[in-house]
Amino acid sequence: MGMAPVTSTDHDRGLQMHLKLPQTICFRISRCCNAFCGFCLAPANGAMINGDTLIHRIDWLLSHGVGGFDFCGGEPTLHPELPRLLGHVQTRRKKAALTTNGIEISGSLMSALRATKTRVKVSLHGDRTHHNAVVGCDAFDKTTANIRNLVRFGIATSLQTTVVAGEAWVVDWLIDFCLATGVRRLNILPFLPRGTGRGRQEQYGLPTALRGALHSYVTTRRRALNGRLDLRWLNLSVRPIHVVEVDGSIILEGPTEARDQLICQIPTPAEIEQVR
Repeated sequence: MGMAPVTSTDHDRGLQMHLKLPQTICFRISRCCNAFCGFCLAPANGAMINGDTLIHRIDWLLSHGVGGFDFCGGEPTLHPELPRLLGHVQTRRKKAALTTNGIEISGSLMSALRATKTRVKVSLHGDRTHHNAVVGCDAFDKTTANIRNLVRFGIATSLQTTVVAGEAWVVDWLIDFCLATGVRRLNILPFLPRGTGRGRQEQYGLPTALRGALHSYVTTRRRALNGRLDLRWLNLSVRPIHVVEVDGSIILEGPTEARDQLICQIPTPAEIEQVR
């Protein structure tokens, strides 16, 4: 944190030695989406990056010490070249993960996920009524069916949910769902006021006391579920994450856009060739 942005020219002058990237990075491949979540951290803007550009970025990141890629969006399953990206990471003997709303997972993608041993994290926010209201479309039945298929095909599958004000009951509902379907990990994310949630703090925000109580409850349930379900509290407001955006910039994302930090811009092949 506090690092000056690194340009493509800096890279070729050898200053990349100062660039410290994490072992695993969130890698946005699209900003298209088939849902309309009221608290989406990366709202759809229609951007869909071509596969060759994404392969170049993956290779550049690999050359800078990144060893794992969490493909995300938007909704990454809408990208027609996602299986190719998963295969490319596998051929480089690195690890891939996928974060998805689980609405559309084709048979060919399911096969690719299985063949590449990709770990999949699906967003599910509660029962049919609540989930559909949150994501802004009739998605519950498709998403839950795909979760069951992922588990049935032996694909490592976890769930994540965003908890908003007045809806703490979803924690117990999702625990029961995981135990019934064989999902072994559940991540609880308290609402963050960024993306489409930036103007919904009053509607969705968890008061400090409630957030603390919910965190304590999750900790208690985690102990009780030891060995049956890996229940985790993920508070992104205290743990910024590195994200590759669709424009090729690497951002250290904080709890709000105002606290985001530009780390560097991945150079294009033409930019790299120009300075050689």
